[in-house]
Amino acid sequence: MKLLADFILVSGFAVTTVILFMLALSKKRKIPQNILMLFLSIILLLIVTMAASLHQIRPVFLVTNLFEGGARFVLGPLLFIYIKSIFIKDKNLIKKNRFHFIPFLVYALFFSIPILISRLMGEPIFDYLSLFHGTAYMAVVKDLFWLLYIFLSIRLFRRFKKKMKSNYSSFKKANFGWISKFLSISLLMVLFDLVVVNYRIFFIGAMTWDIGIISLSLLILLTIYLGYHGLRQSRIYLPDFLLVNLDEDERANTNIQTILTYEEQKDLKSKLESILEKEKPFLQQELTLSLLAENIGTSDKKLSALLNHSLNISFYDFINKYRVEEVKVKLKSKDNEKYTLLGIAYTCGFNSKSSFYRAFKKETGSSPTAYKKKMSSEKCPTVSNETLVR
Repeated sequence: MKLLADFILVSGFAVTTVILFMLALSKKRKIPQNILMLFLSIILLLIVTMAASLHQIRPVFLVTNLFEGGARFVLGPLLFIYIKSIFIKDKNLIKKNRFHFIPFLVYALFFSIPILISRLMGEPIFDYLSLFHGTAYMAVVKDLFWLLYIFLSIRLFRRFKKKMKSNYSSFKKANFGWISKFLSISLLMVLFDLVVVNYRIFFIGAMTWDIGIISLSLLILLTIYLGYHGLRQSRIYLPDFLLVNLDEDERANTNIQTILTYEEQKDLKSKLESILEKEKPFLQQELTLSLLAENIGTSDKKLSALLNHSLNISFYDFINKYRVEEVKVKLKSKDNEKYTLLGIAYTCGFNSKSSFYRAFKKETGSSPTAYKKKMSSEKCPTVSNETLVR
């Protein structure tokens, strides 16, 4: 078991160090990458502390454990701020969110430093530490704190994603699917760790091997996943007017009639369909809600109300629906047989292979490749032997 733990720790240390080095050398490093570097540095500190504990390297353990003890009070807020940094352009983002780190400072003052002093003195000095059964019960608090920030991060990400889909027809140079997966896996990892900690508290001595090695392995794999995508992640900033009223969607849902009357909905829908059929603005890759609203002579708020409430569809899905139909039309034309599927998709307004395939399958139920093959077989049906005889 010790050999396995060593392998995991060394591997995790090596990979995390490489990712940190690559981030440090990056010339285009922005706030998200800086936050990511801090996040990975803390993970590296966790790995060193675990290695020092495993091999009983007391001096190293004492120093690193001073910071490692409250690591989860930092990792949660960092994850939350990292999500914000991808969508919000603000040089003072970390400064404005520094209050999230107050629990870490409190923990350092009342636990990390007193525990270090007690270890240096070789005897328990602060009686209140024993109330937490060493630090086992505090581990539950740490996990719950991290769990809270994962939930907050998931909620924030969904709100940002909803805003993006309500105002943009494409996501340029970015795919945020990995963030959703990362948050989901993080959630499962913390829940697992919470179960392990509680098992250790209530069934002391019943564990024949260190199941915590699984938590460590998951954390390292999660770190590698985050580091890989974080290196490649671009940013999509939401405009200020969308950020100011980020919670207005919920209030707008309460009474649509205050925004559009039935006649206004009918008139606006007619104008929208007319301009989409005649001028085909959806062919523009960077089409936004504001641009389309301007083309039909209305406000983006009214157009958003029509799409999200009357038609029950996001701007992103609505425009991509028209793009998919355009792709289907072009595939039927012999003039486009010389072009690739992706080439046709780009001329129809899509700006990435992933968004094209995702939208196409959503609308047709099959992939573009399968759809093209099916259409080709329908154009050129197989001639039976009976037909040839005749």
